[in-house]
Amino acid sequence: MKTKHIAMWACPRTRSTAITRAFEQIDDCIIYDEPLHHFCFFNMANDYENEIKDFPSDYLVKYPNTNYSSIIEKLTGDLPEGKSFSFQKHLSYHLIPGFDKSWISKVKNFFLIRDPRETVTSYWKVKKAGGFNWEESKSFLGWEEQYNLFKQIQDITKEKPLVIDSGDLLKNPRNYLKNLCEKLGIDFSEKMIRWEQKKTSIISWENSIYEQFSKNVINSSGFFDKPQEINIPDLLVPSIKKFMPFYEEMYKDRMIV
Repeated sequence: MKTKHIAMWACPRTRSTAITRAFEQIDDCIIYDEPLHHFCFFNMANDYENEIKDFPSDYLVKYPNTNYSSIIEKLTGDLPEGKSFSFQKHLSYHLIPGFDKSWISKVKNFFLIRDPRETVTSYWKVKKAGGFNWEESKSFLGWEEQYNLFKQIQDITKEKPLVIDSGDLLKNPRNYLKNLCEKLGIDFSEKMIRWEQKKTSIISWENSIYEQFSKNVINSSGFFDKPQEINIPDLLVPSIKKFMPFYEEMYKDRMIV
């Protein structure tokens, strides 16, 4: 039986949107982009008060559903006509404690990782460009939640989830995606390698304070293949040191092509 629902779990700045854009090119795939985002923020409003007050005015229109059961029903239920599977991009910290996670056994899960030196630095850059305060922002980096969920899904499904490192993918996107699709139980498409700039259903936060988060990948036409030099400011070093052990543990289980 062909895979019906795929859930990719990630941290911010792991290239999750680029991978989602690749799957978006498959004709019979429906994309659910961070479907737990709105639910998470509005159930943790006290913790994220400063973040929420700065959301764009049309935020409620883009994420109208905050009912957990309703969202999960969509993520595990029937598909729209013409679609054979869903690809769900999740940030692990959106799956907040205290809510049932048994539905995870109904989807095919995999985890996306990227070197914290890159994710933390990239996150700091876009937050800075958006005018955010770093001390308030760094709690959204999500590495601890990512690792904890990796272990929880292993307990729920009784098998170790698939892990991919976006750095590996960039070395040979076509070959890597072919292998990933095989592992996920779906057919690879050449369309996944290149796409049209700006033509996407993925929310881009255009003309808002969040525009920096997806600006580059929305304007892209494929995976970036040029390594970028990383200059790490001193204020990021404590976060990188804290998150590196989580990355290194998951890196041991990554898919090797």
